[in-house]
Amino acid sequence: MLSAPRPSAFSDFVLLLVAAASKLGLPVEAVLQDAALPPAALRQRGLPISLSAARQIWSSAERVSGDRLLGLHAAERLEIGALDILDYLTRSSRSFGEAAHRFIRFSPLLASAGVLSFQVTGRRAHIRHLSQDGVPAVSELIVSLVVLRARAFSGEDIRPLSVRFRHRGARVPGEYDRVFRAPVEFEAPCDELVFDRELLDVPFHSAEPRLCEILEGCATARLQAIGAIDGAPAAAGSSLLGEVRQALRICIAEGNPNVDRVAEHLGVSARTLQRQLREHGTSHRALLAEARAGIANRYLAASGNPTRRALAAELGYASPRSASRALRRR
Repeated sequence: MLSAPRPSAFSDFVLLLVAAASKLGLPVEAVLQDAALPPAALRQRGLPISLSAARQIWSSAERVSGDRLLGLHAAERLEIGALDILDYLTRSSRSFGEAAHRFIRFSPLLASAGVLSFQVTGRRAHIRHLSQDGVPAVSELIVSLVVLRARAFSGEDIRPLSVRFRHRGARVPGEYDRVFRAPVEFEAPCDELVFDRELLDVPFHSAEPRLCEILEGCATARLQAIGAIDGAPAAAGSSLLGEVRQALRICIAEGNPNVDRVAEHLGVSARTLQRQLREHGTSHRALLAEARAGIANRYLAASGNPTRRALAAELGYASPRSASRALRRR
């Protein structure tokens, strides 16, 4: 089977929780007591830590606090600067659309376990987050921060058309309504924010183009230092393949990764997509097999011995038999 890049996390991911803890009345010591963290992780940004440890800390925080909306409430209480360079880079962007692109591109500076993507289709803009073994609090933190930071930096009441989460919802709909001011759905294929396309042009009153340029250079250097795919300047081909791989992961989660659906996600025709992939020496079938192999590797490692039906669903196959045939061919 093809190997997948190893998901990673950084101390910044835990420091977000520490920053919000005092305002949430959360006893940090109780949350961290069983965490396998190097001592410096609570003082130093950018320190690599175990992804399993980062997830365990956020899950422990949910349990200790008894707050089923911990991610939502943490996002509301995190001051500007808590995301370090991500906050200052997005705040200095000219518009919501530019800020969203930068947030997604540089999110691996926090963790690279999930896939964040941005797509415009017709009059709708979609920001999606997919993490196979994600913690609900983290999903709600990410989605809430996008909306709350956009409001803070623009001074406008930016409202999504809809909000979707992959996990089951807590039975407190009023809190979601208060934060998002939009319809919220659960048990969706991925976490998703849908906006009116026109909102992408909303200007940020905090924009500083020259500062943004300097910060983007610093953030790019950090991505290069940690070996992130998007760190080095990418050729057009690698950029295209990265976008196709992201679209495939989302379409697999939705249960329909065929070429027509992937092309729709990318805003091109299936024929155009196939031609572009041929020009770069690959195909939809090859990239789909690669994506499924990576998902299968991670899912099997995390789940031990899942049922064939569960594995087939994770890989976007119509039936366990289809999944078994494909895996035997590999």
